[in-house]
Amino acid sequence: MKVSIIMCSYNTAQYIGKAIECILAQTYTNWELIISDDRSKDNSLDVIRPYLTDTRIQLHIHEQNQGYVKNKNSAMRRATGELVTQLDSDDLCPADSIRKQVDVFIQNPEIKICGSDFNAIGVDDQPLHGVEYGAGHKKDFLITEPALQYPFWFPGLMWRRELFKEIGYFPEYFSGIYGDDHYWTFKAIQRYPIYFLKDCLYYYRINPGSITNVLDDRRKLIAQDIIAELYRLVTETGTDWLEQGKPEDGFAFEEQLFNNKPLMAKRYGMWAAKAVDKKNWGQAKDLLKKHFSQSKTDISGYRTLLYYIRSRYLNKG
Repeated sequence: MKVSIIMCSYNTAQYIGKAIECILAQTYTNWELIISDDRSKDNSLDVIRPYLTDTRIQLHIHEQNQGYVKNKNSAMRRATGELVTQLDSDDLCPADSIRKQVDVFIQNPEIKICGSDFNAIGVDDQPLHGVEYGAGHKKDFLITEPALQYPFWFPGLMWRRELFKEIGYFPEYFSGIYGDDHYWTFKAIQRYPIYFLKDCLYYYRINPGSITNVLDDRRKLIAQDIIAELYRLVTETGTDWLEQGKPEDGFAFEEQLFNNKPLMAKRYGMWAAKAVDKKNWGQAKDLLKKHFSQSKTDISGYRTLLYYIRSRYLNKG
């Protein structure tokens, strides 16, 4: 079975070579690697091009920046394998990851989607957690219901390419934020169970420059709330505004959230704490200001402010 591996590239020159090497090291060799570069401004292309001597690796460069979701969908449409998976250009995977997932499909012809345990790594490639996210699972199992939290990392999913005909590609409603893969999984799992491999087969890098960690769109503040509302609609009614072709209902819901000052105060505070975690002091300061502009009585904001002061000025170690 041929596997199409999708890798979206945008300004990850520091890491993308390692990601490509992970694919070249796979014990399963019947694959194509589709790299789709979204007009990187760094030297990502210089890092990628030497690998193109391997005919299984393709590089496609957009004429204009598309954004992550459009870039991903563009690459997905180029897939020719029976199975499709992803490896983000700043992430890693062990050498047996593709083999183990392919084996699931060979041994279980009825299975359409397979995920696995994962772990987080830092910029130095070292694990950030002492245990794997799904630690404690002694055997593989099936996931049969939509959920707000899953034991797998979405790019590590592998699925039969035929699912695109049933479910479609990733919704561009999520362009600029995140959640497109979580929503796609909602729709997929309504039709088919997900086979969960207990083995850790994906290493997600906590990268300060990744889409989930850069606050350049205020919609990111409420992405988790959008997903929660879609989850509620899917589980309670079986459908939602995207499936009905009514994205305007989603944007109206977003405006309600933006006008909810107590909620927005909590979201600004949450992202401020994330910025402190990454020692991004300027961003943390700006987010704290926005938090207090929404609420001067939310205690959590003062806790985050103390965290900011201690981390920036008192903890010099």
